[in-house]
Amino acid sequence: MFRNRILFCLLLLGVMYTSHAQISMTLQVPPAGVLVKNQLWNLVLVNAGNTTQLVRVNLVLLDVQTNQPVMNATTAPVSLSKGARQLQARDVSPVQYTYSIPAAKVDMDPNGMLPAGRYLACYTVVSADKGNFTLVENCIPVNVDPLSPPLLNTPANEDNLITPYPQFTWLPPTPIGLFNDLGYAIAIVEVLPGQGKADAIQQNIPLNASVYTKDLFWNYPASTRSLDTGKVYAWRVVAMNSGKPVALSDIWTFRVTKTIPEPGKVIETPFVEVKRAQDAVIATAGNVLRITYDNAAADSAVKYTITGIEEAGNPVVQEGDLALRFGPNQLQVPLRNNRKIQSGKVYLLKFTNSRNETWTVKFTVNK
Repeated sequence: MFRNRILFCLLLLGVMYTSHAQISMTLQVPPAGVLVKNQLWNLVLVNAGNTTQLVRVNLVLLDVQTNQPVMNATTAPVSLSKGARQLQARDVSPVQYTYSIPAAKVDMDPNGMLPAGRYLACYTVVSADKGNFTLVENCIPVNVDPLSPPLLNTPANEDNLITPYPQFTWLPPTPIGLFNDLGYAIAIVEVLPGQGKADAIQQNIPLNASVYTKDLFWNYPASTRSLDTGKVYAWRVVAMNSGKPVALSDIWTFRVTKTIPEPGKVIETPFVEVKRAQDAVIATAGNVLRITYDNAAADSAVKYTITGIEEAGNPVVQEGDLALRFGPNQLQVPLRNNRKIQSGKVYLLKFTNSRNETWTVKFTVNK
């Protein structure tokens, strides 16, 4: 009798093992590119047995750099009859997602994009009606990359600059919805004689240590040693998502020259964004201050003032009106004929819109 019971248990375990071994899985997730969560469920399950099985698919998305889970997901029960079944997101819905990163830094939409990064997607097929036995497991690397890296804007490649304290501007990587916490690191290095720009970026010590910003521009600080004339400099922008590098721009070079602009010629300086809060950023202007402003208040005009913030009492050195249109505006404030505004000093442009919001930008002038 005892021998019969042992034999029965062994046969039962053999049947269970055979049943488990009869399920196989082939993953068809794109290994790289821009991914939405629905693409994670492109897979083929094969039931080699003679009986229909009810299963669930569990997914753990691991960050390759930290080996920590970023997202867990569990599908609805899926019925597998004998043979192969091609699955997509609609076949396993509804899917329950849980996240191991702050909700503010992830797209919670089940149809949303995955944040940019390097991941390992690990799948486990379990029995949905027989105690959650593991039937088959598999993992696949998944790289979520932007379609376009940051695009450098100014200074132009191989440009000759007049100012030794230039402003650097660039365009964001796309699609922007791929990033949940986008920022930028900027590296500027000197290119030594006989050295290529790529080697210079990789090998030379950056002139600007640990620069990180969420803006699309950065001003070389006046508190730092000025860039030398006659030398070649290289610069690159690294897009960072939640503090991790995800995309590299091209590498551009420029020089600083002693060329003096022609009399009466306006120095072409880049546009700088006005902000609702003052910060340490100081823009550069020539005979014209170029600013960008998003007119969400739909004002037709605003009155601005310019004050000298390095002078006692912060005197008003210029005031006037700016005509506006609804939405983004690129505005130019003329400074050429104002003798109160002196080169090298710092000034503050300020205006208040109809919502009682105060917008400002600091700038210095190179005439």
